This record gives sequence, C-alpha cells and structure tokens, in this order.
Amino acid sequence: MDAQTGIERIWQFTKAIEQAAAVGEWEQAALLTDARSPLLMSLGAQQSPAVLAQLREIHAINGRVAEAAQVAQRTLGAEYQASMRATRNVSQYQRIAQF
Repeated sequence: MDAQTGIERIWQFTKAIEQAAAVGEWEQAALLTDARSPLLMSLGAQQSPAVLAQLREIHAINGRVAEAAQVAQRTLGAEYQASMRATRNVSQYQRIAQF
C-alpha cells in the first residue's frame, strides 16, 4: 500500500474514532483504534510533508479523544460511586425499617 492510500485509510479510521468518542461509543472507538494501529505501524519513517501534516492532525485528534476518554472515565467513576452509596443507603434503610 502506498503512503497516500495508507494515510487516507488512517484518516478515515481517525474520523470514525473521533465520531464514536463524541457520542460516547467507547467500545466502538476502541475497536476502530485496534483496526487502525497496524496501518499506523506500517507507515515508513520517510513521509512527504503533506502526509506528515496529516499525521500531526491525527495526533491532535488522538489527544482530544484521549482527553474526552479521561473525562468520561472520571464521570463514570463518580456515577458508580454515587450508585454504590445509594445502594448502601437503601440497604441500611431496609435493615432499619425491619425493626
């Protein structure tokens, strides 16, 4: 595969990853990332300036997606902790209500 075809496929995967992350489809984003990785690894070190520019843009998108993933992880963690507290409170109420 030539570099231009490879970077086009990588770009398509990157945009799909970005879209999946934007709607919270993290499993899909992970699957797409796994599919994209071999394509990235297959790129040679010597690339044209246009390909390098697109790779920089892909890198920026990856950074934004990673930041969104961290925010989502923190949010889900907080929601989980709140749910666990609510479960404990309900259990405590049920124990007390039986007296």
